[in-house]
Order: sequence, then structure tokens, then C-alpha cells
Amino acid sequence: MSLSVELTGLQAAQTDLDTIGNNIANAGTTGFKGSIVNFSDVYGSSLIGSAGAGVSPGQGVMTSSLSQIFSEGAVTQTGNPLDVAINGNGFFQVQTSTGVAYTRDGSLQLNSNGYLTNDSGALIMGYGAPASGSTATNAGALGTIHVTEGNLPATASSTLNMSVNLPSTDTAIDTTTTPFSVSNANSYNESSSTTVYTSLGTPETLTTYFTKVSGSGTPDDWQTHYQLSNSSGTMVASGSGATLTFNSSGVLTAGNGTINIANPGDGGAALAIAQNFTGSTMSDLSFGVSSVTGNGTGGGEFTGIEVNNNGDVLAQYSNGATKTLGSIALANFENPQGLTPVTGNSWQATDASGPAVTNAPGSAGLGTLESGSLEASNVDLSTSLVNLIVAQQAYQANVQGINVDQQDVQKLLQLQ
Repeated sequence: MSLSVELTGLQAAQTDLDTIGNNIANAGTTGFKGSIVNFSDVYGSSLIGSAGAGVSPGQGVMTSSLSQIFSEGAVTQTGNPLDVAINGNGFFQVQTSTGVAYTRDGSLQLNSNGYLTNDSGALIMGYGAPASGSTATNAGALGTIHVTEGNLPATASSTLNMSVNLPSTDTAIDTTTTPFSVSNANSYNESSSTTVYTSLGTPETLTTYFTKVSGSGTPDDWQTHYQLSNSSGTMVASGSGATLTFNSSGVLTAGNGTINIANPGDGGAALAIAQNFTGSTMSDLSFGVSSVTGNGTGGGEFTGIEVNNNGDVLAQYSNGATKTLGSIALANFENPQGLTPVTGNSWQATDASGPAVTNAPGSAGLGTLESGSLEASNVDLSTSLVNLIVAQQAYQANVQGINVDQQDVQKLLQLQ
């Protein structure tokens, strides 16, 4: 009886040693979650007698369960834009050769076919690129994320938003006697230039001129004109634009318009640029441009990808533009303890864990992503080494108990 009891202790101590050893071995594994062994005592049952009628020494110990510790590991900066750490709850969902798995390892990369994978080669799953005219990247069925490395085509400018302050102290100009002319600085009061793009991606300079028109109202209106010039400074087109009107408080009351250029000079399509002066003012302050924004870009070469905090996978281009190629999804479970760990720093769902609940990072209780970072193993080496000593002592004590029992058996045999 005693030998069998100590054998269970020996087996339990060995399980503890194996578990602690596995934790220590994975102290440097990205996203690894350590485990602890839970033990319970073993007693035999008897159909004779009542509770308390006799005292049983017990039949040893058994391993009741192996619990995973899902506390977060430290997040460390790597500088690699494809490294992603999860801050909070959730797992990356990946497609492997044997089915769907879940991992906290965000060491991402592109495979030879342009698909986003982790270090083990499993395909990262998420939502596809948003539909044209939409910004939603967390809709539709889950799938793998494919990165296209083609160039980004040029986009012609179609909007130009300018917020300026026009000096009320500027001298009004009689446009009858002094009609506007780009070559005559006395025919306008202020000017500002910005870059616009043709449909072929050619950058050209659009200069807006502001003329305070004498006798046009109370206060005086401001007439705008424009000139489009190519990179060499040669004029491509010119014409009149919107007339800006202000109330007595210097607040803009009207003045948006459209600049139409039939021939931008590079063989591209005609330009129609909606010019919006919302936010412009007139005051005794000097002329100033507080903001200029507009669309339109030249063509761009693919330079790389990055992942932002909400999981969007963004392609980057040489012209500074970005394009959303898809969005990484995160999954969580009602009972993460029920997940089964598998090779490759991953887990698989079970009946005990419940089905995966998938959504975008930062929603439905899921964590956010931190680009350029990785989550370290949550194994505490100091604690593990102390636990290793305790488990080793338990193992040695059970071995010593077996030795004592063996000696007692030998003595009994010698008496016969």
C-alpha cells in the first residue's frame, strides 16, 4: 500500500516538474501563457461502516487539472511595423493546415503569395478591404488578408478648402480703371498658392488672388481669381473665381465656387475643383492662411504596410498616401481556460471553451492592438525557479519514502 501511495506522489511531482520546466523553456516565447498543476488527494471508499468509524490514511495524490494562466505578458517595443501586440483580451485567429487556431503571438509577416501570416506560417484572419465609398472594415465574413503591392494610381484634385483672413485695412481697388491682371500687382491685394494634381498625377501650382473691390458693398466684397502654372512656372490657365462677402462682424456669408480648367496642360482630363472658403474672416489683422486642405495625389509606389491600433492593415505609398487592405479580427471565449494548447504557440477551441466570438479590436470587450510591439511570455522566471526547487524536493522525498519501504520489505523477507 505504502509503495503505491509514494508512487502517486512521485508521478505527481514529475508532472509538476514537467510543467514548470515547460514554463521555463518558454520564458522567451512570444505570447506564451504559463501553466500550473492542480492536485487532489485520493481516498478509497468502503461499503462497510459509517463515516468516522475508521480512519483511512489515503491512497495518495492525483493530478486533477492543468490550469493555464492567461495574465498579460509585458509589451515590448520592437520597431518592426508588422509586429503587433494585443493590449487586453482576445486572440489572433489564424488559418492553419489543420484548421482554425488562436494565438497571442503577433509576429506578423508576408508570405511569398502576399498573405499576412504569423511566424508559424499560419494565415492571419480578418475582414476584407472596405467597399468603395465605405470606411467599414469590420463587416462581412472572416477571411485571410491579402496584400497587393501594386502602385497607387494618381487622383485628380476635385476639392480645395482654404481658410484665410483678409485685412479690412487693405485699400479697395477700382476694378473698372484697374482690371485684374496677374502681371499687375496693383490689381489685387493678396495671393496664396497651393499644389493641385491632374488626372495623370502631375503636380501644378494653383495661385488664388484676392481683390478688395471698391464700392461693391458694405463692407466691400472680395473678388477671387486664379492662375494654374506648371512646374516650370508657365501659365496653363487662368480665370475668375468666387466672390467673397462678409457681414459687419467680418464673418463670411457667401463665397464658394468651382474652378473649371478644360485643359490642365499635361494631356490629363479636365479639372473641376470645388473651392471652399468656409471659416475665412475679415478683420484688422494681416493677411494669413490658417488652413489649406484638398484631395488629389500623384501616383505612388508601394513602400510597405503597417497595422494601426484598430487592426486596419494599411498599405503605404511613396506619395504619402495610405490604403486600407483589410482589418485584423480578434476572437475571445466564454472560458479561455477550456482552450487546448497546440504546437506553434497556439490554442484550439473545445466544447469547454465555447465557440469563438469574433469582432474588431477595441470592441465587444476585446483589446486594442499596439503596432511595432510584441507581448512577451507571462512566465516569471524567479517564481518558476523557486517552484522548481519545491517540486524537486517533493520528488526526492517520495523517492526516499520508496527506499525506506523497500528496506522494510527486505527485512521482513529476511525473517522468513
